[in-house]
Amino acid sequence: MNSTKKIAILLYRYFPYGGLQKDFLEVAKELKSREIQFKVFTRKWEGAVPEGFPIKEVGERGLTNFSKNKNFVKDSSIALEEYDPDLVFGFNKMPGLDLYFAADTCFKKEVLNKNPLMKFTRRFKQSIEYEKEVFKSSSSTEIFLLNNKQAEDFKSVYQIDPHQITIIPPGIDLNWSNHEQIEIHNAFKIPSEDKVALFVGSDFSRKGLDRAISSVHFLNANNVPFSLLVIGKDNFGSYSELVDKLGLNNKIKFLGPRDDVASIMKSSDLLLHPAREEAAGNVIIESLVSHLPVATCRDVGFAEEVKANKGGIVLDEDFDQDKFDNLVLGICGNKELKKIKQGMLGLERQEYFFSRFKFIADKVEERINA
Repeated sequence: MNSTKKIAILLYRYFPYGGLQKDFLEVAKELKSREIQFKVFTRKWEGAVPEGFPIKEVGERGLTNFSKNKNFVKDSSIALEEYDPDLVFGFNKMPGLDLYFAADTCFKKEVLNKNPLMKFTRRFKQSIEYEKEVFKSSSSTEIFLLNNKQAEDFKSVYQIDPHQITIIPPGIDLNWSNHEQIEIHNAFKIPSEDKVALFVGSDFSRKGLDRAISSVHFLNANNVPFSLLVIGKDNFGSYSELVDKLGLNNKIKFLGPRDDVASIMKSSDLLLHPAREEAAGNVIIESLVSHLPVATCRDVGFAEEVKANKGGIVLDEDFDQDKFDNLVLGICGNKELKKIKQGMLGLERQEYFFSRFKFIADKVEERINA
């Protein structure tokens, strides 16, 4: 397609390895491959810019994150007047969107469940204001949601027009299955008797790294030797202290961000993803197509995919460390992990797991051609 119509794509900040940022990048690449004109508006872009990507960094004004976001909405609206797009596509909640990709959870539900006093803060008031602009019944924004759990969470708080919502399929790199296994014990100096657990995520607290470390401690304490590889960008400090306290210094390795996650997944024995809050969790889908058993909990949107594809265990109630640890222990003995792996063979050939970006680009084409 070669259209004269233009799309503005908005996101607060781009940086490599973020889940929202990966989704944005793949959607934009798919649009570019179809010769659909777009321009990206963001506060700040970190990392390499793909060839041919028109980027407008409007800058960061403000001391706090919420003030930077508020100023971005103002500054980008001025920049949009000059660009004059036919469609505005946002990857963060903000006013004035025609399309919104809901990469995160329902803010109102999550915050009020955590701490009711948050509703008196400026951050809460601004975030709720922006969320309402997208999800209120009078909104004209078309919303792309990641799964049924996320849809139910938003519906429990907002009166959403059902025609406003589209649940999209998962989407991971089409080349994911082309990556080869590695000699993981040699590569990371892991004892030969240990199985290898994996934690992937760049927000350690939200993704539940402390919970994953506790599970590895529990496994080793029950004579099931495991090492844990931690992949992601965050501050290791307090987690290193936990590792030291539990006597796991020779069992936990912090690897930072990596470009070879697919190969590491294909060479590991278990993904630990006991997140406190996760709208979807692409790492779950990546694990399923890598035949890597998953241990997660109901707070993760794609936990439903683990159950549907018999890809591991899901703690299907309020999180309890002891219950989670025992579920993990239950699949790590008696060759259960091997059985789960064998049951996952063939998932890498299911187009559904790779179709998100084509699906969204189809929807964008429908809108701009309407």
